[in-house]
Amino acid sequence: MTNNKVRNNWRQVKGNWYYRLMVWNGKRQHEWIIPFKTKDKKVANNQYQEFLKPHIADIKSGVVQKFQMKALLPWLNTEKTSEIVELSLEQIAKQYISYKENKRKEKSVKRDKASIKQLCEIIGYSKPIREINYLDIEAHGGLIFCLQKRGLSNNGINVTLRHLRAFFNYCYKKAKVIDEPIEFDMLPKGDQEYYIDEYQIQAVYDYIDDDSNGIDSFFKRALMFYEFTGCRALEPMLGELYGDWLYIDASKSKGKNLRKIHLSEEIRAIWMEISAFRDNYIDMGSTASNERASERISKTLLKITRSLNFSTNRKITLKSYRHSYGIRRVYQCGNIFQVTMEMGHKNVTTTQQYLRFQLDELKDHFPSLLPIIENMENIQKSGTMVTKSMVTQYSKDNKLPSSFGRLSSRLP
Repeated sequence: MTNNKVRNNWRQVKGNWYYRLMVWNGKRQHEWIIPFKTKDKKVANNQYQEFLKPHIADIKSGVVQKFQMKALLPWLNTEKTSEIVELSLEQIAKQYISYKENKRKEKSVKRDKASIKQLCEIIGYSKPIREINYLDIEAHGGLIFCLQKRGLSNNGINVTLRHLRAFFNYCYKKAKVIDEPIEFDMLPKGDQEYYIDEYQIQAVYDYIDDDSNGIDSFFKRALMFYEFTGCRALEPMLGELYGDWLYIDASKSKGKNLRKIHLSEEIRAIWMEISAFRDNYIDMGSTASNERASERISKTLLKITRSLNFSTNRKITLKSYRHSYGIRRVYQCGNIFQVTMEMGHKNVTTTQQYLRFQLDELKDHFPSLLPIIENMENIQKSGTMVTKSMVTQYSKDNKLPSSFGRLSSRLP
């Protein structure tokens, strides 16, 4: 026998009538209780039939948001009007930032706020989110045009665009306040590269070794950690040590995958120093000890590179060490998929950026790769077909642990 029982959504509390709706938010159902502000069920039913019932499907699907109910139902507003008030860019931005604060690091949320603020200042805080389209980003007078007039580089603008793309994806997939994602093109990347070559690495270490420069030798060891692990700036502070392996939890990793980094005895000792350095900020009462420790190392590197004044268009930061690690590792390993996993990239296309350099350029900047590159060139000149066994042997001959042999002699 079929059960035709209809759920009773009417509720009477202390004589007043309410209507109960279960609204799906993408993960689970939430209960909305809508007051009719009357003790007369006939009046409540008339209000339901005339004003509420026509919008129930839109409420359940997320087209009508909770903040719009007051303006939609005349008995809930002083003007006694019934109209749909569009959600503004500023209103949904506040919801988004609140959502991100529970999921992302403080630095990332700060950049989200800056990117959305740039958009709001150009197209207006009160602009309805449903009226925004790609023209607000790409057209003459749009976001990109205005940021270029301010003198921002393509790379800097692309950072803003990436954060806005995540924001609009939230509006479409999570908040469901727009009917389709807002698509726009990224700008061509600038010519500036972000790796540090081996001569520059040695120059930085020599500068620290010179006692007259007043740089603590700890910073040399910290930079070596980044050089030989390819860690992102914050990862040494976020990881946990299990034997000889540094584990970085998926929730803390940019790639959203568990990252495991094998540490040699020397590198493991440096990690312990970095952890103690971070703990000093905790002892001083810092609420962002990871960020403070990372910033201190980063600012020390910036001070050194400014003093050395390298004649290059490459911007050198802690991330430069990660890029240099990636460049060397794809040639040392011979397996780009392995390097993708080691570096915690989401997909192999990210790792492929390290293969875009000319071999002569690599020989100039990374002398440690000379034997590997010359071996590759000799194979090409001889016309020998590369077999699977040759690749396997090549990978074994140039695996990463051989790089650590240089470390002991370089430690202070």
